[in-house]
Amino acid sequence: MRLLRVILVLSATLSFLCPAHAQGQKGAAYRLLDRILDSSRALDPNAVYVPAPRWTLALTGDLRQARFSQKQDFSLPSAKLSPSGELIIEEIPVNISANLKGQVGTGIGVQVGYGDLSLSLSKNLGGGRTDDVYSFDYQSAGYAFQAQYFRYSNPVEFHQVFGEEGHWAYRDEDGVTEKPGQIRSFLLDAFYAFNRRKFAYSAAYRGNLFQKRSSGSWMFGSKLILGEYRIDPEEDIAHWVNGQARQTTAQVMFGGGYSYNLVPFHRQPYAEKDKGLRNLTINLTFLPMVTLFNQFSSTAYNDLENGVYTRVDKDVRNGKLQVNYVARIGIGYTYNQFSVNLSASNNDHTYRGISSIVYGGFQSDEVKTEGSFFRWTTSIRLGWRF
Repeated sequence: MRLLRVILVLSATLSFLCPAHAQGQKGAAYRLLDRILDSSRALDPNAVYVPAPRWTLALTGDLRQARFSQKQDFSLPSAKLSPSGELIIEEIPVNISANLKGQVGTGIGVQVGYGDLSLSLSKNLGGGRTDDVYSFDYQSAGYAFQAQYFRYSNPVEFHQVFGEEGHWAYRDEDGVTEKPGQIRSFLLDAFYAFNRRKFAYSAAYRGNLFQKRSSGSWMFGSKLILGEYRIDPEEDIAHWVNGQARQTTAQVMFGGGYSYNLVPFHRQPYAEKDKGLRNLTINLTFLPMVTLFNQFSSTAYNDLENGVYTRVDKDVRNGKLQVNYVARIGIGYTYNQFSVNLSASNNDHTYRGISSIVYGGFQSDEVKTEGSFFRWTTSIRLGWRF
């Protein structure tokens, strides 16, 4: 029932954006949208087949896994009494690592689209954990834009080393959080194909455009990442760093690479509603990217009163340049109005930042934090254009 409600909401959203006359003729909003989405004037009709914009309903299924890891290195003052009763304070090195690794899971979703536009939702099946993906995308021949929101939760495994082996303050501890850690990521991806005459980037993924013969293009890409990792401030791993229970990152990347469509066969339709259409397209895309803006923040919470944790400190720093990449492979097969699309992709990013914590009036040295997020997905899409 929940999935049915999602389908109705997505359909109603696009219907509101594209109302039609009761007589079956296209309304003003439809005609305006068709004109905005029209990419046929920029394409070579001998290289790319562009059908008339239509509604599309698709069911999706996928295998996916998310993984997050973080490492913090710093030193803390520790005190002991000497045999003579003198108070001795030493700086003790501390290393804390945390890992949030989900099992390979399955998801099912729905996608509703019109022409080059689509809205979609995919939810995890079983397992008791949260793993949801919401997305909006616009994929034409020369341009592609996608907004995605990931929400993932799972218990966090951690390991702490306090001091060095043989030292009086040495401790080596492992554990798992009682409550799940949470990851949230918002991503904006934009691509531009320089070969806008003979190359259709979306041909293998959406079934809205069809590559007639093999072709490739150099690509320019950009990506915005807003990420958050948080644990409950009550967890031991948060107490060890004086309540630091939330890290966020904001990154802006730019880069370039190459995308290629291999077309084993294509057959043009011979009647209305694409009757007779046959197409098989395979796409490979790889774009290295450089992070030009990289901001990191760490937020600390403290149990001030009545058991309620309140934010007491937030440290924001600018990180260093990072190198990431976008890699994608897709296979699309179309038979009349129906299409089957297989794709594999990954989203990963790393961050580095420096913050500080205070214990009993003593401020530690710099807390060096490194984190990485990786999520791979293999998807199947069953689409119907009507």
